[in-house]
Amino acid sequence: MKADINTIARECKVSKATVSRVFTGKASVSSEVKERILRVARELNYAPQQVAAREVIAVIVKSLDETEEADGFRTTLLINLVAEITRSGFLVNIIEAKDADKMLDSYTKAAIILLNDADISEYKEKINKMKMPLIAIGNILENCHNICSDYYAEISTAVEYLIENGHQKISLVLDNANIRAGKDRLRGYTETMKKHGLTNLMTYDYHPKKQSLIELLATMMQNSPTATIICGESITNEAAYALNLLRVKVSDDLSVISFEKRDSSRWFSPPHTTIDQDVQKMVAESMLLIKNIIKERPKEKCCKLLPCKLVIRNSVKNINT
Repeated sequence: MKADINTIARECKVSKATVSRVFTGKASVSSEVKERILRVARELNYAPQQVAAREVIAVIVKSLDETEEADGFRTTLLINLVAEITRSGFLVNIIEAKDADKMLDSYTKAAIILLNDADISEYKEKINKMKMPLIAIGNILENCHNICSDYYAEISTAVEYLIENGHQKISLVLDNANIRAGKDRLRGYTETMKKHGLTNLMTYDYHPKKQSLIELLATMMQNSPTATIICGESITNEAAYALNLLRVKVSDDLSVISFEKRDSSRWFSPPHTTIDQDVQKMVAESMLLIKNIIKERPKEKCCKLLPCKLVIRNSVKNINT
């Protein structure tokens, strides 16, 4: 027999009115009773539309209309998150940061924050008003559970690989030096070079409104690096194109490590050695964390740094003699 509201009320030893209040959210019910009713409903496969609507994971973004990073890390992360959240049986509600404080916590199981440092500073007050569990992905924020790539380690690993292949004049190109990722990457570069007794070349911070990427790379080449690390999925394709326009022969004239773009990195000529942040792994870890938070409601905030992977292809030349 198919379970109905009467079955749920009987199993939970509560009134139909109490069950109805949990499903509609029109009146408060103690968290203990609420969790018991929802648990029994799931066990009996009872999922009316109202219940499904409560099983929502919100994703906080800067703007629904923002297209500047249409090919970047956060957009790729968002696409994979939507797919995985849906696959896990939740509904997704994508919210602009300016409206974050308007969400009803009774309808949202958890909120994922996909904002950079500047956006977080701008909307910090609104975010702090949110009552549901918060998970920051790609950044480390106070009062949030955090899942983030180990930005320091990924650049340190890349520098070590270039040094193993005989390179000493190594430059670094950052897509944004002012955010946490940029700062940690710069520190990984600086400290690893220092460890090997090498001098930093000038670090190049890309500002598209001030200078084109081809101009930046042309300036970089005047310092005669033998290798460069180009940081950020959003500029990988453009950098490969710019180097071609500059007639820089990748690997012969300049060894290059860029960031992995699954639809293009292996098709460059030559295929690029890349730093792979493994978005799918990040999303999978995020969903495990969300499910644990919903179930256990831990008091302590967790912070998990995920290791990167260096994908070895043909864009780094061994110049050891």
